[in-house]
Order: sequence, then structure tokens, then C-alpha cells
Amino acid sequence: MLMSALSYSNSKRACLLTFHGYSKVASWNLNRSDGVRNCCLWDGVECEFGHVIGLNLSNSFLYGPISSNNTLFTLIHLRTLNLADNDFRSSQIPSGIGQLSQLENLNLSNSWFSGEVPKQISQPQKFRVNIDSELPASIGNLTHLNILDLRSCGFIGTLPTSVRNLTRLTVLSLEGNHNLTGYIPEFHGSSELKQLIVAGTNFQGSIPDSIGNLRNLNILDLRSCGFTGTLPASLSNLAQLTVLNLMGNKFTGILPSSIGNLTQLRELLLMENGMSGQIPSSFSNLTQLTRLMLSRNKFTGSLPSLESFSNLTYLSLSYNNFDRWKLPDWFGKLNKITDLILYDVNLYGEIPSSFFNQTQIERLYLSRNQLKGELPSSLLNLQNLEDCDLDGNNVTMDFDLFLSLKKLEYLNLNGNNITLSVTHNNTNETQPKFKSLTLASCNLKVFPEFLRSQKQLNILYLDNNNIEGLIPGWMWNISKETLRELSLTGNLLMGFEQHSPVAPWVSLQTIDLSNNMLHGSIPLPPPTTENFLISDNMLSGEIPSSICNLSSLQLLDLSFNNITGSIPPCLEQLSSSLVAMNLRSNSLRGTIPNIFTNECKLKIIDLSYNKLEGRVPRSLEYCDSLQILDIGHNFIEDMFPFWLGALSELQVLILRFNKFHGIIRIPSESKVNFPKLRVIDLSYNSFSGDLPHKYFQEWFAMKETKVNATYIEVDNTVQGYLSDISWFSIQMTNKGVELEYGELINIFFAVDLSSNTFSGKIPESIKTLGGLKLLNLSNNELSGIIPPSMGNLTNLESLDLLSNKLSGMIPQDLVQLNFLVVFNVSNNHLTGTIPQGRQFNTFSNNSYMTNQALCGFPLSMKCGDSEESKPPKVSLEEDTESNFPSGIDWVVILIGVATGLVIGTFCGDYLTTKCYKWFSQRFRMRRM
Repeated sequence: MLMSALSYSNSKRACLLTFHGYSKVASWNLNRSDGVRNCCLWDGVECEFGHVIGLNLSNSFLYGPISSNNTLFTLIHLRTLNLADNDFRSSQIPSGIGQLSQLENLNLSNSWFSGEVPKQISQPQKFRVNIDSELPASIGNLTHLNILDLRSCGFIGTLPTSVRNLTRLTVLSLEGNHNLTGYIPEFHGSSELKQLIVAGTNFQGSIPDSIGNLRNLNILDLRSCGFTGTLPASLSNLAQLTVLNLMGNKFTGILPSSIGNLTQLRELLLMENGMSGQIPSSFSNLTQLTRLMLSRNKFTGSLPSLESFSNLTYLSLSYNNFDRWKLPDWFGKLNKITDLILYDVNLYGEIPSSFFNQTQIERLYLSRNQLKGELPSSLLNLQNLEDCDLDGNNVTMDFDLFLSLKKLEYLNLNGNNITLSVTHNNTNETQPKFKSLTLASCNLKVFPEFLRSQKQLNILYLDNNNIEGLIPGWMWNISKETLRELSLTGNLLMGFEQHSPVAPWVSLQTIDLSNNMLHGSIPLPPPTTENFLISDNMLSGEIPSSICNLSSLQLLDLSFNNITGSIPPCLEQLSSSLVAMNLRSNSLRGTIPNIFTNECKLKIIDLSYNKLEGRVPRSLEYCDSLQILDIGHNFIEDMFPFWLGALSELQVLILRFNKFHGIIRIPSESKVNFPKLRVIDLSYNSFSGDLPHKYFQEWFAMKETKVNATYIEVDNTVQGYLSDISWFSIQMTNKGVELEYGELINIFFAVDLSSNTFSGKIPESIKTLGGLKLLNLSNNELSGIIPPSMGNLTNLESLDLLSNKLSGMIPQDLVQLNFLVVFNVSNNHLTGTIPQGRQFNTFSNNSYMTNQALCGFPLSMKCGDSEESKPPKVSLEEDTESNFPSGIDWVVILIGVATGLVIGTFCGDYLTTKCYKWFSQRFRMRRM
């Protein structure tokens, strides 16, 4: 505890101190052998004219409460007291501080005080405190304050309005108090405030017009709050303003022309808002700017000339809606600029030679524009360039230009046209030492020779080029100590010069050799690899047991090869690291081993399209994070694995084309039954008995009718392949067609129980699955009627009841299924009139075949003389629910899932013309 304080006398030259502390106070000792008895020479003590005027006890491991009668408060000459970064055990701030009448600077931050600021503390001119509570209204009593520094103090609640009483304040900093809410105070014209910083708080509302009263303001920092509205015209009154930081808010409206009055501005930071309109011509008055950030707004029109901004060092204009424009010559006159960020700003045309007169530039980003033509040799002027991104343009360039930029470390030329010299004059010493090099889709035909000498690469992407032949042996020798990501996917590679190569990179996390024509055995990465992808090749042989030594492996993708043998039991060693395992479409045999432990982190398991047999391993119960399980197209012989229902994250379960059998029941001991399941496919097995009506009541995720269209999240802690599910796909059947469902999104719900021997009636409980897009009960032995309540499944796009023993009429209620595209009730015992209207106007004869007692459009059998037997009178233009032309027999090929089923047709030019409106309304892809 802090037991006593320090006093100093000119006459006795004595110091009295008793601290149970550490650090600074450890050296305070009146009986020091070195003779240092003058406490003014002690660490943390400052004296003037024989009086202690400063005491810095910050970070001194002081603990416990301080009593208000502690002798510390007898130091009446004290001007500065710093008790920051100690532990006063949530005690009250001692009111004795109020006795220090000369105190100007008080710092109590990060010291675990609690409660309110005592009223007695009214003298300090600079005050910083850390209290995990509301900021008390009594703060307004500190009328002598010059500086109120409350950065990252953990305050909650709202900012007291009494703060506006602190008319002597020059600095008010509330930065980093994320739970502090409120509004900017209505300051009066008498305020002396020079710095107003509320960045990172939870403030709201708009900037008040009274902000214009702060005519002495130099810094206004409101970044990363929740401010809305437009910028007030009164901002133009702040003639002394040098920094205006409004980044990361929700400001809208135009940038007022009065912004040109702020001629002293050094930094104008407006990025990540919703501002729009044209940048005013008065903007050219801001000639003192050194940093200008306008990115991620909605600015339109043309950019005014910045030629006079000779002090500019940082310019960011990315992601706006500017008119198409060419790079003007005046860019070359900004010769102090170090950072130029022009992502996606609608640039087009050639890059002028004068553009590269910016010799100080270190970071240049021109990606996602429409630049073209030959890259000028004046690029060589950029000898300070460290990071260059030209991704997504159509520029032709000689790569030797970049090899002459010694400081270049990060280079992204994806999508451009690169020419490589067979030989070049650059020596290893003069070449840049790249850390990241991405040359995807650059029309490369060979491995670039300059890579031989690269020793510091972290990332190398050569994917989607035309590189053919064998991977040269020297590729395995580049950047052995540093390489983390390597992608050679989408080339014409045939194999390896080095037989069964073992990649030597000790830091490698991802290697992707997919979509080539590789053959031979599996190359092994080093033990630190996190993502290992060699899918879509011709690799053969068995999975080597040495792959189990990859202790950091998160993603294992060996799909679409010709791998034989069995799944190695030693994969159990990867249970605590592996997040996704994809062994789809190989020739694996044997049983699925019990390789899943209580440390299982797997979220995706795909073993489909192999020759696996036996039972589903019960150890899968340990995989609490599992979201997707696909073991379809094997020879698994088992009962329904009801125990998987306890996996609370499971969303996709595919058991199709196996030898599953028996009745599907929920055991009485089951407490959780697939609560997040969205897709289940049990087709082409031998399940029997009634449909699992109790499960229909338990599948709560499928009851959701309105959900956000977002990817299944696989792992939000990593980037790249595991950040979402967009690289993964499953297969299902619709109307007899095998379909690939890629980029699964959370609005797709499907139940496929087809091609089993289910019997009995379609249960009423199926109506509760309101989110269903696809329901396939075809090729069973179901009897009874089609429940009219199925009309409640208003999101259905495909309903297949083909080849059952259903009887009765087709319910008129099904007409309200506005999104129904595929409907098939053929080969049943249905009778009566086919419903008319909406989607039913689009179905052909094939939807109703072999129901001899059905009549009405589109069948030739009429229902007496009733109006119902005639083709519908409603014209395509009048039917707002469906504009699809009727009477067309068309082949449906479903090719993906986005906001709905995507329909491809083959009907000639006539169908393309007639159906365009219908397609555009019903089936818009996610990425539009």
C-alpha cells in the first residue's frame, strides 16, 4: 500500500518515504550507501526552488486504496501528479487531491480507480483518468481544465452536457471509449478548444452547426463513430483547421463548396462514408494538403485538377463513381507523393509517360480500371517504389522494367499482358527482392527464370496462365525459408521433373496445384503447411501416411484424382488442426476409420464418389463444428445415423447413392435433432416406412422463410480458401438431372428423399418447412392425397412427386407457389382438373404423364365443357406473377444456386427472345 508521502525541507535536506512499491520507488532510500539522500535526485521526482513540483509514479506497481489524509497531499507545491498504470483496486479517487491547489496536470489513467470524480478536484488544467463507469456530470466543475485527456478509459453511458462548461479547454480527447455515446456538445463562442477528438466512440447524430463557434480549432477528429447527416456549412468558419478526419462514418450528401475556405488544411480524410455528388471546383484552394483520402464514397463527375497540391504525400480516391477519365499529365507534377491509391476509379486509356515523374512514390495502386496500351519505360523513374498493384487492367509490359526497381517488394500484375525476356541483364544483386508476387492470368507460358534467384518470397501466384510441361526442379529451391503461399492452379502442367517431390518450404501454409493435368504420386509439402490442394489432376497411388506429419494442416483437398487404397488411420493426428477434408471423386476403398477425436475441428468432410463401405464412424459425434458432411456415392451400409442430429452446427447432410436402409425414427433419448440443417439428401438408398414427419417438426432452420443471402462461414479467423464456402460444391438430382450446387448460400433449403421405398401418406408436418426451395419425394411408394397445406411452401422452386401411388386431385392451393419452376406428378393415380393460373400456366404435358384421370390444360383430355378445360385466358402481359410463355416443351438444366434456381434452356432463338423478361425477373445471380 501507499503508506506515506514525500516531503522536502531546505534546512534539513531530508525525505520521508514509505512505499510498498516497485520500479521507480525501489531506489528511494534515505540510508543509501552511495550518499544520494537528496530526494530531488530520485527517479520520478521533480523539484524547483527546493519544493517538489512533480511526482511521476506511473507504472510503479502501487496497489490498494489511497486515504485522503495520506501525507502525499501535503505536497502543496505539486503541479504534476502521475499515478497512471497502477492498481488501486477499484477504490475511489481520493478527495485529498483537491488540497493540491497548485496542481495543473493530473494523470490517473489505467489505475483501476472507480466511482465519480470528486467535486474537490477542480484545479487541474490537464486531467486524464481511467474509470470503468459513466463519466460523471461533475466533470463540468473542473473549470480550470486546459486539457481533458480521456483516451481509451473505458467510459460507458453518455457524455455529460456539462462538458461545455469547460470553457478553458484547449484539448478534449475521448478517443477509444467504444461504449461512450452521446452527441457533440453545443460549444459556445467563448471556447478556446483547439483539439476535439472523439474517434472510436459510439457517438451519433450529425455535426451541430455550433461547431462553427470553435474558431480556434486545429484538429477535428470524428473518425470511426456513428455520425450521420450532411456536413454543416459552418465548418467553413474553422479557418485555423489543419486536420479534418471524418473517416468511417455514415455522412451523406455533397461536399459543400465552402470546403474551399479551409485553406490551412493539411489533412482531409473523408473515406468510408456515403458522400456523393461532384467534388467542387473550390477544392483546388486546399493547396496546403499533405494527405487527401476520399475513397469508398459515391463521388461522381470529374476530378478537379490537383496540380497546385505540391505538398501532397498521400492521395486515395478509390471506389467512387467518377466519370471515365484518363490519367492527366498533372499527376507527374505531384513530386512529393509517396502513396497513390486509385483502385476502381473508372480510369481508361494508356498511362502517359509523364505519370511516372513522381519519383518519391513508394506505393502505387491502379487496379480494377480499364488501362491499356504499352507500359512506358519512364516507369524506371520510380526507384523508390516498394508496392505496385496493376491488377485487372489490360496493360502490355516488359517485365524487365520491374526487375530494375531495386526497392520493389510487392507486385500484383494479375490480368495484364506480360512479356518475359529469355535472358536479362539484371544480376541477382540488382534485382528486387520480392515478398509478394502475383502474376495470375498474364498469358505466361513458362516459369519466369528470374524466380530462380528469389530468396524472400512469402506469396507466389502463377495461376490461370498457359504454363505447360513439367514443374522444373529448381522451383522447389526458391525462397525455402520464407514462402507461405504458392498457387499454380489452372495451368497445363503435366508433372514434376523431380520424382515425388517433397516441397522444401519450411513456412508454407498453402499449396494449390489444382486444375492441371498432373500425374504420378502425391507431392508432399513441409510439416507446417496449412492448406494443401491438388484437386482436379491425374494423381494416383495411395495417400502416404507421412501426410499425417503435417501438424499445421487446416485444409486437405485431394479431390478429383485417381487415388487408391484406404483412408490412413493416422489422420487422427490431424484432428485438432484440420478444418476441411475433401477426398471426393477418387477410388478409395475400405471403411471410414474412426479418426475423429474430442479435439475435432472439422467443418467440412467430403468423401463422396469413392468406393467406401462399412458403417458411418460413430466418432463423428466429436466433430461439434461440422457444417457439411457428404459421403454420397459410396457403398456405405448402415441405418440412418440419427446420432448426427446432436451436431448443432450441421447444415448439409448428403447420404445419397449408398446402401442405407431401415425406418427413420427419432430415438426417445435424442434431445437435439439437426437444428441448423438446411440440405438433406437421402436419395437412392433403401430407407422404408413412413416419411420422417417428426424430423420435419424438428428442422427449425428450414422453417425460416426470410434469411440473408450470405455464404456459409467456414472459418472467420483465416483468409483465403477457408474464409468462406465459395470454393465448395455438392451434387443433387432434380427432375432426373444430376446438378452441381456451388457457392452454397443460406437461402437454399432442400429435402431429397427420392428413390427409396418410403410408404404411407405425405404428412401435414411438411408444411412447416417454409424455407424449402427443393422438395423431391419421387420414386417411392407414397399414397393418399397431396396435402393442400403444401401450398404454404411459398418458397418452393422445385416439387417432384414423380412415380408414387398418390391419388385425388392436385390441390388448387399449389397455385400460390409463385416461384415454382419444376413440377412433376407423373406416374401417379391423380384425378380431376389440373389447377390453372400463375406458374401452372407454364408446365408442359411431361409434368402430368401417366395420370389417366387428369384433365385440363395442358393435357389434350378435356374436363367436359367446363371453362377449366380450356387454355387460360390470362395473357402473359397481364399475369404479374409469371411472364413465362406457356405451351413450350423445354429441357431444364439447373446449373447453380444463387437467389433462386438458375435455369438454362435449349429452345432456339424463339425461347431466348420470349423468355428474357421472365428470366431476368426470377433468377438474378448473386454477383450482379
